[in-house]
Amino acid sequence: MGRRYGLRGPWVLRGVDLDLAPRTLVRVVSANGTGKSTLLRLLAGTEPPTEGRITGRPRTAYVPERFPAALPFTALGYLVHLGRVHGLTSAEASAGALHWLERFGAAGHARTPMAELSKGTSQKVAVAQALLARPDLLVLDEAWTGLDAGARGELDRAVAERVAEGATVVFVDHDPRRLSGSAGLAYRLEGLTLTPAVSPPGGPGAGVRIEARGEAPALLPAGLPGTPVVDRDAVDPRLLRLTTTAAHSDGVLHALLTARPPWHITGVRPLPVPVPGQAAGGGARVGAAPDAVATPPRVPPPSSPTAPAVPGRVPAPGSPSHPSSAGRGSGPPVRVTAALTRYHAGLLVRSQRWLAPALLYAAVLAVGVRPGQPVLDSLGYAAAALLPAAAWLARLCVTQEPHAARTVVASAAGPTRAHAAALSAALGSSLALGATACVGTLLISEPAGNDHTTLVPLLPAALAGLLAVACCALTGTAVGALCSRPVLRRRGWSLMVTLLGVLLALVGKGSPAREAVTWLVSGSATGTVRVPLLPLGGAVAVVVAAGALTSWLARVRA
Repeated sequence: MGRRYGLRGPWVLRGVDLDLAPRTLVRVVSANGTGKSTLLRLLAGTEPPTEGRITGRPRTAYVPERFPAALPFTALGYLVHLGRVHGLTSAEASAGALHWLERFGAAGHARTPMAELSKGTSQKVAVAQALLARPDLLVLDEAWTGLDAGARGELDRAVAERVAEGATVVFVDHDPRRLSGSAGLAYRLEGLTLTPAVSPPGGPGAGVRIEARGEAPALLPAGLPGTPVVDRDAVDPRLLRLTTTAAHSDGVLHALLTARPPWHITGVRPLPVPVPGQAAGGGARVGAAPDAVATPPRVPPPSSPTAPAVPGRVPAPGSPSHPSSAGRGSGPPVRVTAALTRYHAGLLVRSQRWLAPALLYAAVLAVGVRPGQPVLDSLGYAAAALLPAAAWLARLCVTQEPHAARTVVASAAGPTRAHAAALSAALGSSLALGATACVGTLLISEPAGNDHTTLVPLLPAALAGLLAVACCALTGTAVGALCSRPVLRRRGWSLMVTLLGVLLALVGKGSPAREAVTWLVSGSATGTVRVPLLPLGGAVAVVVAAGALTSWLARVRA
């Protein structure tokens, strides 16, 4: 796999070939500016590789290097939205969010707007959203930065829990001692590719697996050296497998043998160190050849319902870490898409950015729609005026999210689905705006033609007006999608092209919006109502094509 930015830009990564197995802790080390964050974004699925591909990526969560606090939600509200995106129900997401905020010492800020959070508390929210749904692949880009000492220790324990439960954790941190006492793999990024490192910088050596059996209730002694990763057997909860480093293995053995009651050691063996490109029994495959077949990730054995993954810590009932929630996937696609749409709609409504296009639309209607005017003329005017407002709302929805927040959502649901949900939220807002205007127009307009003598049936006129409004909302959403990110990224060009696109959609021959409005205006002259079903079909085709194209580009041009 390789990655570079631009068609002729220098390569940031190239020749990266790696298998990531379940139940593995992986550290990536290198000097600043060598591509660590790029590698992690590729693993998280927020950026595509320029060459090669990544296959078998499981359910993923990502903590970016910098997380924005300026989101129009409370801490709890944001976490509930992200929990739904991961496929949890609202109740599960709320319980899990409170659980993780409490663990990181931020429960008192659950109802605090994120814009008012300190940098450290905002980082706790960023980490909580990643741990909320127990991902199978957890990617941490300097996630400890900004956390206080207690929260850093809690994140260390949370990482150990995820690995013990079968997940893969890949992390970068500026502290060479971070998780150095936990068994895992280390790779150095140099010369555009990865090379295996014997151990993390500051780490005490290679990995050792210790098998031990205890007597009921089989509680481990507190403060084991090196904070080993603990895997409790699903069949016999008294049987444990502890993964630690060679330097800490003697201390762990001594603590187990001198415990009261003592543990019985049934096996000690060193762990092999895989190298890049070597098969590792499932998990994510990085740098697969173009004709390679994706290997589905190996499903880890279920956790024991009688004991937590880490002794001494019992997850909160109802939280994603609780055994009752074990094995939860990413949720049905319909539920996840609906959650993404609600998230983007919430961003739009709570940020109040919808006020500008809505007020402009209302002002245009106040000028052009007067009481006593022919109903079909007024409906046509209301529909035509909606098109630029719909394009504006579409631009807002696809650009309103801060970049780091967008990468978090993209890692959870995929860039394509996230972009499509943003367009769905924009379309829904436009339809609601247009329907409101249509109802108001029907109430004040005269049910007659241009001569004010020919009666126009009100119900068919209402149907024709609503469908014309839908045509203009669909066409405007397509224009806004094609004239903003990821098609056009420069704001100046995007604005000019949007204005041109709106003008062409209103006056261009063959435009579904123009046809729908024309049918209404011409019907007002003759006193007949033509329901614009054909233009509506064309508008649906246009917005589907525009949405598919821009959603695909959101993935390949992330």
